[in-house]
Amino acid sequence: MNNNNCQTEHGNVPGCVSPPDPKLIAEGWERRFIADAKRAQDAIEMYAAMGHEVRLEPVNAAGLSETCSGCLEAFAQFSVVYTRKKRTECID
Repeated sequence: MNNNNCQTEHGNVPGCVSPPDPKLIAEGWERRFIADAKRAQDAIEMYAAMGHEVRLEPVNAAGLSETCSGCLEAFAQFSVVYTRKKRTECID
């Protein structure tokens, strides 16, 4: 099966692409990067200090082809970091 989400070459290294969650993008979230638990915690602290909301989501492996099946185990150890600027509420 050929799937556009799985790339046979990423530079000189085989790799997979996990697309951002369209629902989160529609809600104003911006996908930043994929991180392990330590880097995700660092990102939460850094983005929060800059006035952003931060959320972690599992890596979306649903669109990967069978040739990317080796990535599934690795994806379970990582999270996708999403951020958006904190919304300010107007008080009347």
